[in-house]
This record gives sequence, C-alpha cells and structure tokens, in this order.
Amino acid sequence: MCLSVMIPSVGYCCPSLDGTWTSSIEKFESFNKKWANIEDKAWSFMIQTQGIEVIKYNGENKMSINSPEIEIKVGEKKMKRPPSEERITFNVLGCTSKSIAMQYERYGEKKISQLHFENEDTYWVYMGSAGTDGNSHIREYYTRNKSN
Repeated sequence: MCLSVMIPSVGYCCPSLDGTWTSSIEKFESFNKKWANIEDKAWSFMIQTQGIEVIKYNGENKMSINSPEIEIKVGEKKMKRPPSEERITFNVLGCTSKSIAMQYERYGEKKISQLHFENEDTYWVYMGSAGTDGNSHIREYYTRNKSN
C-alpha cells in the first residue's frame, strides 16, 4: 500500500507528469457539452480557445505552458491573441494514484490545481477559480503526446 510509509513512498504513488501534454478539444467538447453550465456566448469563445495549449513538464517541478497565436471571433469582431510561453515552478502538495494537487504562481497569484487522471496519458482540471458565481463544472482535458 502506497500510504503505509507516507513520506518516502509519496513519489511512487503520484502519476507521472513527465513529457508534453496537449489540451484536447475533443474531450473538452464531449464532456462540457453534456455536463457544463455554459452560456452560448461563453461557449462560442471557449470553443475557439481550447485544444491549443501545450504543457511540458520536466520532472523537476517545472512546467512551461505554450499557446500559439490564434484569431478569435467575438460577434462580428475578430481579434488576435498573441502567442505566449510561461515558465512556472510548482510544488506537489499531495497525490494519489489518480490525482495530483499542486501549488504554483500564475499571473501574480498563488493557485492550487488538482489534476484528475483518467489514465496514465489523460488528465483533466476544473477551469475557473473558487469564489466565482455559480458552478459551471467546466473541465479542460490534457493528453500526453505519445512521441515522448
């Protein structure tokens, strides 16, 4: 049992993050069309911005998040969102064989995310943040690139 000797074995219980993970538009649409509470305007925006983010984990509690330049249509307007690359250091707060809780700083704020693993090559996180109005139940999915 992983928890019998808690501290030394925690690393052995955590799912592996090493490698390159890509946001999955297919899984995003499949789950959120059925379960999420999203207004039509928000859905229109989100469907244009999902499935493009790439996260690379290097095994040293560091990740880089990359997004390409995209053009987003809002009503009749089109706007370009520039490409971005963020380098973030994170700390694993705890894990099980199916999840990892991590703390990191992004956009000048401390954040905590829980990654829920469906299998060794797919995880999801809730989008948004605590304290917002309502429970939209929106998930973003990531799949590990097989070429790693």
